[in-house]
Amino acid sequence: MVCFQSEYIHVEYHAEDKILVCQWYGGCSSLQYRQALIKSIRYARQFDVDYVIFDRRLLPPIAEEDFEWTLDFIYKTFHLLPLKRFASVSAFDVLAERQQQIILRQNQKQLPFETRSFGDLTSAYEWLVGHA
Repeated sequence: MVCFQSEYIHVEYHAEDKILVCQWYGGCSSLQYRQALIKSIRYARQFDVDYVIFDRRLLPPIAEEDFEWTLDFIYKTFHLLPLKRFASVSAFDVLAERQQQIILRQNQKQLPFETRSFGDLTSAYEWLVGHA
């Protein structure tokens, strides 16, 4: 089921596997980026998902202010989700991928679920459902 779609992100829920998939299609404004993350968290709560995939392959590096906001936002909200596992698909852009790794590394201690990075969406999905 498609939850949200725009020119920069596609968010869908796979009820049979309780997975929320967030695929970034490109850059967007700071406000759009923040709203997309907030909506994604709301959908994860609404559907009581077990797994989340963030496919960031096409997301360019985010602004420093958004990077700091993301660190704070994830620290305050993401760890409260009832997730079992979180998979990220690595960004093609080297700086964007470095940002993602910092975000995951800094929050890994607070996250009560397993996280892992992948090079493609199929591998991420298989890792989640293979461990269900």
